[in-house]
Amino acid sequence: MKNRIKSIIDQSIESLSLTIFLLYIHLADMNARADWLLPYLLASTAGLGAMVYVYRRGLILNRLFIGITLYFCSGLVSLITGWDWLNQAYGELGAVAMLGWILLTGLVASVASPHGFLGVRSPRYFSIPGGSCLLLLAGLLATAGAASFMNNPLFGQWLPFIFLFSMRSLLLHLDKKMLTATATAA
Repeated sequence: MKNRIKSIIDQSIESLSLTIFLLYIHLADMNARADWLLPYLLASTAGLGAMVYVYRRGLILNRLFIGITLYFCSGLVSLITGWDWLNQAYGELGAVAMLGWILLTGLVASVASPHGFLGVRSPRYFSIPGGSCLLLLAGLLATAGAASFMNNPLFGQWLPFIFLFSMRSLLLHLDKKMLTATATAA
């Protein structure tokens, strides 16, 4: 039972920051600049705390959630330092800004991390650069979709994120499944 609870926490803790942020901005009146400080603070704290938890457990951090946490942290810094231009840009760009941080994280992870953007411990069916490139392509498509439909919540916000997270899950699943099939055939 204890291992099952740890497994559930391990699989869901990184999404806590995004959940807190979305709940807060949909339930609160977000008309004033000062109103944005608390959701960015809560989401940044939750995201950084989740990253520390995942790292200490020896798990690979989900690069998509690292990008989301960096977005929250940069929004928090912009509010604390008075960089209203950045917070205004985030407001105008909407989901595109968050997806931009995910893409930036993906580029850095693809080049600098031994686990790549996809976040695998060792090359399996896809090489680590190959898996990273496929996920970067999915990120580019999601960002382009979000940019094309900025004023449409379904096509400009929800579907790009659903697509990107689904593609990551699909690539991880295919990588594992195809490796098993290749090993069985040999």
